Amino acid sequence: MEEKEKIKKEEREEVEEVSLEECIKENETLKKEIEQLKEKLHKTEEAAKKLSVLYQSLQKEFEDYKDRMRREKEEAREEGALRLAKGFMEIIDNFEKALESAQKTTDINALMKGIQMIHYQLFRFLQEHGIEKIETSTGFNPMEHEAVETVISKEHAPNEIIKVIQTGYKYKGRTIRPAKVIVAVPPEEREEIT
Repeated sequence: MEEKEKIKKEEREEVEEVSLEECIKENETLKKEIEQLKEKLHKTEEAAKKLSVLYQSLQKEFEDYKDRMRREKEEAREEGALRLAKGFMEIIDNFEKALESAQKTTDINALMKGIQMIHYQLFRFLQEHGIEKIETSTGFNPMEHEAVETVISKEHAPNEIIKVIQTGYKYKGRTIRPAKVIVAVPPEEREEIT
């Protein structure tokens, strides 16, 4: 029996030796893996710091860009207002000359010609800035005209504009003030409305 116990003891010692050697090897492997993981973590942290700095830099650049665009937009608006003001100053100067002339002259035709020239100058100035009169010869269009009155008429076509009460204007094709007009309607249509 002693021999059996001795053999078992030897087997246990061998197992313990093998287990100890395996443990040492496994421990070394784990140490290497830990070192690799620490290195990866360090690299990841460095990359995260760089990305954070980059993000903050981009955010600051974007804020600066928004401020610059806001300033440029305001400067453009002011520049546009100045250009309009300068253009109107010329027209006002001509009105003042016409008023002076009206006090000194009795020639109504010359005065009328001066006013017509100022009127032409004003409309040319508006056209240069994209503002134009709304056409009224094409018939009533609710997108461009406002019917302030309707007149029963057999002489005019239905929806024909008989009279313009107030001129309408468009800015680059968009109605900014509709033309106020009187519109012809056939007699039977007028009866249905009332």
